[in-house]
Amino acid sequence: MTSTPRQAPHTTTPQHTALPGPAGGPRNLDLRYADRPVDSEHPHYFPFVVDHAEPWLRDHPEGPVCEVGCAAGAFAHYLLGRHPGTDLTCVDLQPTLIEQARLRVPGARFLTGDVLRPDTLPAGPFATVFMVALHSHFDDPQQWIDALLRLTAPGGRAYVFGLFNPEPVDVVIRLRHADSDPEWLPGWNQFSVQTVSRLLDGAGLRQHTFHRYLPTAPRARKPQDPLSSHTVPDPDAGPGATADPALVYLNGSQMLHRFALLEIHRPEPAAATAAGDRS
Repeated sequence: MTSTPRQAPHTTTPQHTALPGPAGGPRNLDLRYADRPVDSEHPHYFPFVVDHAEPWLRDHPEGPVCEVGCAAGAFAHYLLGRHPGTDLTCVDLQPTLIEQARLRVPGARFLTGDVLRPDTLPAGPFATVFMVALHSHFDDPQQWIDALLRLTAPGGRAYVFGLFNPEPVDVVIRLRHADSDPEWLPGWNQFSVQTVSRLLDGAGLRQHTFHRYLPTAPRARKPQDPLSSHTVPDPDAGPGATADPALVYLNGSQMLHRFALLEIHRPEPAAATAAGDRS
């Protein structure tokens, strides 16, 4: 049974779009990053990502670095603050965000490109590749894995931060705000560690590690922004928790967000061949 929503006087009820197909293309939601400063209030997970990459970056100071999905340059700004002089190339799908990034982070190179169109990505290869809070936009993990393979030099490292489900369950999700734009939004998919590991093994990237990210402090809910994450007590808390009580992220979807940093070591060609011979 269906019903027609009641309308307030002199208002227009948005016409909801059909259920979406596979994710792809820009999200209007991401344009909000154009108005956010890059030199303050860095996302809480930036230090976690760079701390894990620190030994590699320190040992390869001359190696070129690429960030895929740079938005308006916030992570690039943070990375250059810790590693000045890094040869950094950044790419994003949104031309508006790229324009803002060029103005705000003059120490990096910014290009418009699409993970789904390899011809638009920088040529590389890069000693280090970062993909921060992007991979969960894709319904097919193989797409971003293929992009990493094209961009990361043999013997290089790739760091992918975002949602990974520790349970053996893959979740593809769309969200929309009931009171605003009716666009169905991708970006909160949670593919399992098991599935991603299997795909990486199949791509010859068997040297990879998932570093679970746990909140270190409470984060308040923002009623005005229900898509923003906040913390709640973790129902599955166990050893390794860094907050008391142990916390986990949640947003208005009411889906718990399990974050991790995936560290991938791309082998040298000879090492990859030897690994294949042993399998």
